[in-house]
Parts: sequence; structure tokens; C-alpha cells
Amino acid sequence: MALAAWACFAPVRPPVAPAGRRATGASLHSREAARPSWEWWQQGATLASAIGVAVHGARMRSARCAPGRRHPAGAGQRVACRAAPSNDKPGRTTLYTKAGPDGTELGDCPFSHSVQMALRLKGVDFDIVPCSKDTKPQWLLDEVDGKMPCVCHEGTLHVETSDILAWIDEEFPEPSLAVPDRFRDVIKSSGMFPAIAAYTKSTDSEEDDVLKVNLQVALARLRNHMFDMQSKFLCGDEPTLLDCDLLTKLYILDHATPHFKGLSIMDFPEHDEVRSYYERGSALKAFADSAYPKEVGIWGWEQARGGK
Repeated sequence: MALAAWACFAPVRPPVAPAGRRATGASLHSREAARPSWEWWQQGATLASAIGVAVHGARMRSARCAPGRRHPAGAGQRVACRAAPSNDKPGRTTLYTKAGPDGTELGDCPFSHSVQMALRLKGVDFDIVPCSKDTKPQWLLDEVDGKMPCVCHEGTLHVETSDILAWIDEEFPEPSLAVPDRFRDVIKSSGMFPAIAAYTKSTDSEEDDVLKVNLQVALARLRNHMFDMQSKFLCGDEPTLLDCDLLTKLYILDHATPHFKGLSIMDFPEHDEVRSYYERGSALKAFADSAYPKEVGIWGWEQARGGK
């Protein structure tokens, strides 16, 4: 029954709205005219989720930049990293993060990707030091139990991604990446990352149908938000910390999820709200210059899947 329920709502996009919906400066009337088809999709996706649950059972170099100074982000397909961790705390702003398969290159951490993106949007110059569990500096282990990503700035360690992002916006005030209060729960309420992670990580074919429905519902919630906003990013036409958080999770749908599950965000229809949002965000230099290679992402999720 779970399979049948999912099949009823399998499209990754609600029915195409009238052309007036996508026109620049579309009238309120044309937007409302598109609403019934959207509501049908949302109700269907919610029902699919409910049925699925019922069937399944409840289941980044430097100290702070001088005022007005901006440093262009590095170019290239691979993020430049310092070769090896030091036992001494760095004098420059430094991000300690998961290492890739060779133990020295940038690893597949979407949380680190978020932190790097925010630092680059701020124009902060900083170092990146990838660490394996065996190469973490002793002070990192002693002070924060080895937690990563960790930003060391002027001797103080900052951990927990949401706290790091909030600190970045306060420590480096321009340009502001602040999230308006009314948008603060957008990501949490969407359930996007848990849905992406659960589906991508799953090796149980019997669970995949329900997990895919859950991902479809999360994507539908994001579509609904972007439809209502009619903006480039989550809170308006400029990126905020919220976009730094979400875009790096959607990146998984551009490498690991299609590799293991055959579901890619780039296979969504050309004007799909989620795909359009991701294309705008991933085209930002701050995003691209912070991204770990896709093959590293696949490697990381393969480890999470127990090598399967």
C-alpha cells in the first residue's frame, strides 16, 4: 500500500500553473488563479506522507578583515586547504573540518560548506584545515571534544553550525546575512535535511518508498514557500544565513542522491521552484568556491551507507 500511495503523488512538482504565474509582476489575480492546483498537490503530498507513516508505523585564511576590505574567493574545482593541522592554535581565522578520503583534502560536510559559504559572502579571508579523527589538534579535542566544523578566531573556538553562522553575521556585520524573524523556522519546519539524509543513506528497499514520500513532502513545502515568496532566495532577493544552511543540503541531491537513488534535483522540470532556487544559489561564487567535489560527496555517503 505504501508503494501505491507514493505512486499517486510521485511527481516532484505540482501541476504547472497558468502562464501568468511566472510573468514578471504577475497580478494577485493570476497568482490566486494558480493556487488551486498547488493546493491539490500540497494536500496530495500530505496525504501520501500520512499514508506512508501509517503503513510504516510511527518511524574555511585570517583574522578579521579590516573594515571595508574584501578578499576575492579562490577559483578552481577544489577548495585550497592547509596541508596539515598544527598543535598550536592558528593566528588566522581557521575552519577545522572533516577531511576527504586522502585525509588532507576537503571532506563531504554540508555543515562546513554552509560555514564556508557564509564566510565568503562576508568577504572574510580564512584558512581551512581538514582533519581526520587521528589528526585533530589536541586543543580541539580538549576544548570542544573534537567537534567539527569548528572556527578558531583570535584563539576562541566556535562550534555548532547554527551558532557559528550567527557568530559570523555578528562578528563580520557587512553585508548582513540576518534572517528576518518570520523566516527563522523555514528550514526546521520543512524537514528537508533529515528527509534527504534518510533517503540517501537508506539501504533497505522496503523503507525506500516511505522515505521517498517524506522527501517529496519536504520538497513540496519548499516549493510552496518559494511560490509564495516569488523571490530569488528564501527571504528575498539577497541570500541570507538561511540560504547558506539550505543550499548546501540541496547539493546532496546533485551528487549522492542521484548516484545511489537515481533522484537528482537537476532532473526536476526546468521551471520547478526548487530546481530554480538551487540553480540560482549554486551559481553564487561563495557557494561554488566552498563546495567539496561531488565524487567526495559520493564517497562520504557510501561510508554512511556501510560501503553499499
